[in-house]
Amino acid sequence: MGFWSLGGIRQPKAQDIKWRKSPRGDYYRLFMLDDIRDLGLNGVGGVYLLWHGGLKPSWLVAGATEDLGHSFQELARDPDIREYDGRGGVFMSWSPIKGTFREGVVHFIAKHTNPTFECDYDSNEEPIPVLLPR
Repeated sequence: MGFWSLGGIRQPKAQDIKWRKSPRGDYYRLFMLDDIRDLGLNGVGGVYLLWHGGLKPSWLVAGATEDLGHSFQELARDPDIREYDGRGGVFMSWSPIKGTFREGVVHFIAKHTNPTFECDYDSNEEPIPVLLPR
């Protein structure tokens, strides 16, 4: 039985939403950026995901937003998120996704990553399977 199937019911294949990385091919560290505005994300809508590395890495939070730049600036000011920087660094990625699909993507991520912080999404939206950053 395949990973994305439940009995005889076929589940949709997970979409590769092309999580963004730095020009060097690494994921950005939230607290290592001099100025988040340099990423050019102000006014860009999409979904984001934060996680931390270290000995016991974990997913921190996922979200959908109309303005990725503003959301990352807010997350960088959050003392609860900053606390995880000393545990192997806080990494971030995003994907510019159409507004009609964002809540479904976050719903899927929240259900399958068990993030440390509560994710805000519309639970009435059908989860949309996506590949996670790797």
